[in-house]
Amino acid sequence: MNKRIVIIEDNREIAHSISVLLKDSGYEVYTYHSGAEGLQSIIEYKPGIILCDIMLPDISGYKIFNETKKLNKQKPPIFIFITAKTQREDLRKGMELGADDYLTKPFTFDELMNSIKVQMKKRERIEDVVENNRNVINKKEIGDVLYYDDYFFIDDKKNPGFYLVSDIVSIKSLKDYTKISLNGERKFILRKPLAYWEKILPQGKFLKIHRQTIVNVNYVEKVENISSNRYRLFMKANNEIYEVSQRFRKKMKIIDSYL
Repeated sequence: MNKRIVIIEDNREIAHSISVLLKDSGYEVYTYHSGAEGLQSIIEYKPGIILCDIMLPDISGYKIFNETKKLNKQKPPIFIFITAKTQREDLRKGMELGADDYLTKPFTFDELMNSIKVQMKKRERIEDVVENNRNVINKKEIGDVLYYDDYFFIDDKKNPGFYLVSDIVSIKSLKDYTKISLNGERKFILRKPLAYWEKILPQGKFLKIHRQTIVNVNYVEKVENISSNRYRLFMKANNEIYEVSQRFRKKMKIIDSYL
């Protein structure tokens, strides 16, 4: 059983105390004090257990739980809410979402260990019959390539989370940044150059049609020939229109095969 634990708790004293005790008990522990950092760490460390406060300074523990479920629907990490809230509706909401357990602060270390051990035993009983169908790979390693049905992490201050590669409509270069457009009018500016996306996006699904633009060919609805060497692409999503530069016009054969 994976004994790697991620703690997401904004109270540094509580987080430190839990971390020290769990490390002394043989667990590998990583501690974060904001939801965005915690979400990023889940991709990086692939924990077997997540201990998460509900009230965090940036995003709620409920959102973190919902985002975590996207990573591996067949074998998600054990998720235990830890919170100072005692209202019945909060207890009910956490469990209705599908959390494995719920601890109300203050709790003893014995109570925490009992919760972890009980949930680990439950998970061990079903581990033999549940295949690991992980969709998210640690994209921090150079050379990793995304699949079309993978999730990737966007560290956005207002709405951090995991998003499907297949939802990417287009990516435009903004020098050292890129503007990524997702189906449903969702747009983000990320501090990653266009070359980064060229390396990790699945070939054949994403094409560079301009030195500053990559498009998802599955979202091309119509191609208009505006001159002998110039084409205009009309996208199915977000009312986007792009022109194919002369340098990349040879790729039109690939686009035509999707229409």
